[in-house]
Amino acid sequence: MDQIVEAFTTGAGMLWKALWALIFGYIISAGIQIFVTRDQMARVLGDRGARKPSIAGSFGFVSSSCSFAALAASRSILVKGAHPVNSIAFLVSSTNLVIELGIVLLVLLGWKFMVANFLLGILMTIYAYALSLMWLPRSFVESEKEHAEKAQSDEGMDTDQTMKGSFRDKLLSREGWDRIARVFFMEWKMVWKEILFGFTVAGFISVFVPQSFWNAIFLVADGGAQDAPGFLIVLENALVAPVVAFFTFIGSMGNVPLAAMLWSRDASFGGVIAFLGADLVAATVIWVHAKYYGWQYALYLSGLLYLCMVAAGITVHYLFALVGMIPTERPSLQEMVRFSIDYTFFLNLIFLVIGAILIWLHLRNAKEN
Repeated sequence: MDQIVEAFTTGAGMLWKALWALIFGYIISAGIQIFVTRDQMARVLGDRGARKPSIAGSFGFVSSSCSFAALAASRSILVKGAHPVNSIAFLVSSTNLVIELGIVLLVLLGWKFMVANFLLGILMTIYAYALSLMWLPRSFVESEKEHAEKAQSDEGMDTDQTMKGSFRDKLLSREGWDRIARVFFMEWKMVWKEILFGFTVAGFISVFVPQSFWNAIFLVADGGAQDAPGFLIVLENALVAPVVAFFTFIGSMGNVPLAAMLWSRDASFGGVIAFLGADLVAATVIWVHAKYYGWQYALYLSGLLYLCMVAAGITVHYLFALVGMIPTERPSLQEMVRFSIDYTFFLNLIFLVIGAILIWLHLRNAKEN
């Protein structure tokens, strides 16, 4: 019972540390999502070109961090005319480059991990573009679009939340804030289970899974060389980390506390970074891809993304090693989440009030309508 209490306490402590960042990130995300329509995205992303993945990445940067919302949005812009490669770039960036994810990484693991994750998303997009240039069968593309159009038609869905008008009009109007409140509410409705599950799982794993287990699946450098592991260790860690993510069934936000746990258990920097991108190969995500596009394209896409996250994780590791930026401190989760009356306490109170106001505004509007 003491261990169970410690596990819940650790998970709750991690959530408390990151709570203000989560709320702040989703407020920003909700505000941005009302400005750009998916029709506009599709017109810009309709053909293939070296600049297009970067444009798709910028759209993903300002989108939702919920993995399943990202899957739906990626399918939506594909159906509206975006090239499959640009759709993949949007998918990668909307799960790795989003604002709220970076803020939470900054709070839990520090600025180096935030920068590394941002670089991971950019490199995964570049590698995905390069690999798809080498091999993306036309039959896969035709089958993918056919399945995507049929799935979206069967669901009868269009989740575009944007409104017309200038930036100033949207920001200063009641309709603008009503829409921000609605999107904010919808974002939390989609991700609260994923976030709660992710932090709880991280707490239980940190307490109940012994170090010997992690040493068995992740190669670790001998002695004091954990911060300068050999290439085989970095490669093995990057290959194994996405497999761990496959079995956790957790999305991008839920992966952050598990990444913090892996770092505290001596996984290499490259392995932890590869794990942060591995929400795109979780079992549930692959199943949704199959539902949207059919199994042929789902397996192709999952294999492509797996290769990209492994290669990007290794690349980030050695780029950081080259400039001496690999973090050296490995605090335990208990140290990370120790409760105190500090800036986190007051920021949580402020953003809890702001979040409550937005939810109240949405529920009032829903009741009126």
